[in-house]
Amino acid sequence: MKNKMKISVSNTLKGLCLVLLTAGIMASCSSDNSPADNPTPVEKNITYGLATVSGAWPNTTTYLQGFENLDFTTVGNDKAKELTGTASVVSEGKYLYAKPFGAPANLVKYKFDENGLAQEDNKIVVPGANVFSSIHFKSETVAYATVAGGISKLIVFDPTTMRIEDEISLKDITDKFPEATRTYYQDMVERDNKLFMSVYYENNFIPVNDYAYVAIIDLATNKVEKVIEDQRTGMLFGGPTSNAGMIKTTNGDIYIQAKGTSDNGGNAPSGILRIKNGTTEFDADYFFDLNTATGNICYGIYQVNGKTFTTKVEDETDFWEYKTGNPQFKYFEINLESKTSSGAVPGLPTTYGTRNMSITPLNDSEIAMTIATNDENVLYKLNTDSNNLDKVFTSTGGYISGFKNLK
Repeated sequence: MKNKMKISVSNTLKGLCLVLLTAGIMASCSSDNSPADNPTPVEKNITYGLATVSGAWPNTTTYLQGFENLDFTTVGNDKAKELTGTASVVSEGKYLYAKPFGAPANLVKYKFDENGLAQEDNKIVVPGANVFSSIHFKSETVAYATVAGGISKLIVFDPTTMRIEDEISLKDITDKFPEATRTYYQDMVERDNKLFMSVYYENNFIPVNDYAYVAIIDLATNKVEKVIEDQRTGMLFGGPTSNAGMIKTTNGDIYIQAKGTSDNGGNAPSGILRIKNGTTEFDADYFFDLNTATGNICYGIYQVNGKTFTTKVEDETDFWEYKTGNPQFKYFEINLESKTSSGAVPGLPTTYGTRNMSITPLNDSEIAMTIATNDENVLYKLNTDSNNLDKVFTSTGGYISGFKNLK
């Protein structure tokens, strides 16, 4: 009996010693841990959004991805979000909004995780339309968007919830030309609580006339105030890139670029009109004839870092780039005050307009310009102080349908 008690006490003491030893080791290990052993994860700040398109129409795929910086020379699609079909993008703050082509019209809001992976946040669907055309963000909770293809309309939505809050009647615009089979709204600029929106009337794929039209909408009442016209140029549409036809300068003047109608059987030259700050009419004393300044029809107007650009068409008979199978658009620098052009941006290849064109500020002295050729798809960087041009990266996963600086 005594032996059994000794064995029991001995085992108990051994067990207690083992527990205390283990606890001591664990406490020692815990006390040895330092912040250096368990560093706090560094959050990545995704500052750039990229959309690329791969494949041949109609079997195309769009890829979305985000980047913290541009410290790379090539980029593929292996880490990108895949979308069916062709989509262009716009951005507001840290969000990228995709506009896929195809009924019903979708506007899909994406945010990026710390690894640059696009995560769908929410979306808006408009049955009866094919695509979202132009989008204007008024505030964090109010935005305006036009849809086209099938029905055309102007909606008011909340970007935070992606809910349609209202629809602005465009009957006063469409009633101006009842014979028009389609009416398009490609660009929007806001000033003085009014929305200036480009309008293009078409009758069976032909412009109804040689004129340019802009609708003015009172945002206090969400009603069309009037439609103004100018006979010096026409066709505020006709190109492959939406949201590229109107700008507002720092002094509040609005400039509107029109392709003209000469390649559509009309007589209107390609040109730029102006609506001066504080007015709601075209400036009768201002017209910039782009045909004369550049030598051919032009499409688009971009103003970044104090410089203004358009794109000149090399062969206007192949505006849609089907006939020759070659790119036709050349970035040209222009001066809105002197109404002159300093010519093509040196070193930039001729690009496909049908594969989207964009100019995006990188910082106060550098801008990014997309290029798509038969050989490569490249983002170039132009120093606006020195005019030095460098390649930023080459896309191996298709042409660049959108590059955005996420604020």
